[in-house]
Amino acid sequence: MNQVGDIIKAYGDNGQEIKLELIDVVDIGQSKYVIAGPIDGEEAYAYKVVSRENGMVEYASIGSGREFNKVLSAYNEKHQ
Repeated sequence: MNQVGDIIKAYGDNGQEIKLELIDVVDIGQSKYVIAGPIDGEEAYAYKVVSRENGMVEYASIGSGREFNKVLSAYNEKHQ
């Protein structure tokens, strides 16, 4: 698993590779999420960590719905 400050790769809707800086890791139950944002940027995004059978790790965007709200609450609680 990556460490805070590492650079991870995600892919946009159009398949374009995006490099993001890992800001934090949040565990909720048995699910793991990363908070990441553009290098030297102000915004941040939440991604669910998905482990594949071949040992690879993918980061799946969780959008802005209920799952995002759970991650945001857990992040805020962690950093109070």
